[in-house]
Amino acid sequence: MTLTRWDPLKDMLSFQERVNHLMDSFARRREAPGRACWCPVVDILETPDSYIFRAELPGVGKENINVEVAGNLLTLSGRRPIEQDPVIAAYHTIERVHGFFERSFRLPGPVDAENAKAKYRDGVLEVLLPKAEEHSELNIAVVRLG
Repeated sequence: MTLTRWDPLKDMLSFQERVNHLMDSFARRREAPGRACWCPVVDILETPDSYIFRAELPGVGKENINVEVAGNLLTLSGRRPIEQDPVIAAYHTIERVHGFFERSFRLPGPVDAENAKAKYRDGVLEVLLPKAEEHSELNIAVVRLG
């Protein structure tokens, strides 16, 4: 019988590799074929008279962003296209995420969707939704970026 020295770090690294492989395969299954999907990070703030949503969307053109308020649901969607560089024959690595995104948020209270404002600067989308006194009928508004 031979004794083998136990190396806990080696076992931990092996376990980490297996978890990474599992998560990568799970992420690939969630994507629609031929269409990458990503999820921008968002901060939600509340002031005495409004709700403010700030989303990081670096590399997304203003024309590729949609903001919609439907009742008590805010939906941010759009897409970041992959950059096409005619000089490069093939990518070796692509780590920056591209493709379609969509996030929806249930609003904490009633909002005045008609007076919503959105601005996009330096890769950050900011949506300002003024609070309303009470819920109105199903109010749908597409917010134009300013």
